[in-house]
Amino acid sequence: MEKLVMEVGMPLDKRLIYYHDMLISHGLKLNFACVTHDLYYTKEKSLDGLTENQMKKACIRIRKLEGIIGVNKDKTKSDEEIKEEETKLLKEGYYKIFDTIKFDFQYKKPDWYNYIQLQDIKDVGLLVYWDHDIFYELPEKEQHKKLLEELNSYGFKFKETDLGLDKLRTLYYGKKMYSLNQNG
Repeated sequence: MEKLVMEVGMPLDKRLIYYHDMLISHGLKLNFACVTHDLYYTKEKSLDGLTENQMKKACIRIRKLEGIIGVNKDKTKSDEEIKEEETKLLKEGYYKIFDTIKFDFQYKKPDWYNYIQLQDIKDVGLLVYWDHDIFYELPEKEQHKKLLEELNSYGFKFKETDLGLDKLRTLYYGKKMYSLNQNG
């Protein structure tokens, strides 16, 4: 079976500090935190009917990280570098379609490759994102179930039938858009 990287992005209804404390109490460590400003550019006339992943693939993203705590400090770009990239894209016929800002907090256990991410995204809300490489060989619905079960083992309370919130589709359509796989 082909590997499928399934990611859930589940909406949350309490404040970020509640979930931070919950993850810490279950033995996870905050490894990375920052403010992320993502600018998405596309040449597509319309993104109508696309999945979340298809929207991502139809765009080029320029990312600026600020207030970084933890790893990934080498991924920062200056305002000048971002402006240069943006100018180049605009000259090539791209236009800005999304401008997002999020507070991003990433948690893990020492032996994990993947991170549980809490993201408070402007105009979208607070979400928990999770994918786990040990499930990539499973079918999509089974991965979804396993990911939610694992999140629940750390204190979340999701039902198997809960769908995740698609960030880009929500921004594009101006209303909450849900699907099984935020990487699909």
